[in-house]
Amino acid sequence: MVRVRTEEKREQIVGIASQLFQELGYERTSMALISERLGGSKATLYGYFRSKEELLQSVLVYDVTSEADRLMNQFLSGENLRDGLITLGQAYMHRRLSPGPITNVRIVATQPEDSTIGKEFYENVLGPAWERLANRIQILMDAGILIRADSWIAAMQWKGMCEWDMFERRLLNAIKEPPSDEIRRAAIAAADAFLKLYGADEQAEKAKPDASRAAKPKPKARKKKA
Repeated sequence: MVRVRTEEKREQIVGIASQLFQELGYERTSMALISERLGGSKATLYGYFRSKEELLQSVLVYDVTSEADRLMNQFLSGENLRDGLITLGQAYMHRRLSPGPITNVRIVATQPEDSTIGKEFYENVLGPAWERLANRIQILMDAGILIRADSWIAAMQWKGMCEWDMFERRLLNAIKEPPSDEIRRAAIAAADAFLKLYGADEQAEKAKPDASRAAKPKPKARKKKA
């Protein structure tokens, strides 16, 4: 009898693996434990993922790609550019500091030096997710809402202004929960500083984040350093 693989089942496996990685850590989580939690056979699990490393890669991809769409929608839902940036900043930091993403960063950071998981994760998933924000900023620059500059640098400056030292504190367990008040203050300060740096004029903060959607140019890939 031929087993039919489904996307729903695949997502269920990824979700269970992510939970176990958070509960037990990557090293202590075995494929046997995952299949036991799944309630199926090892054969079913291996029919979807050939190894725990391959499963980890899917956990990383799913976490970022599913959230990237949600976060961009948060940005575009703002009444104006300032509100969009504040909403995006808060959503990004709450997600950034939540258990799943923190666990994933810890796992990737502790892989052997010769492992390619981290490099592939950044180049294929995390980097392109940030490119989406850089491309949106470029659209706003092309529309005259923001001054012309390097949109990638602008995106990374906004990211840093949102994070303060909260990521390091959370990663090192200096804090256990995302500090909501601090996240909001950081998001507001980041939005105001970003618009002061890049706002074309006083109208910039009144512009809708998706104001130039109709004139969206074809995104250009950022050149990677050799």
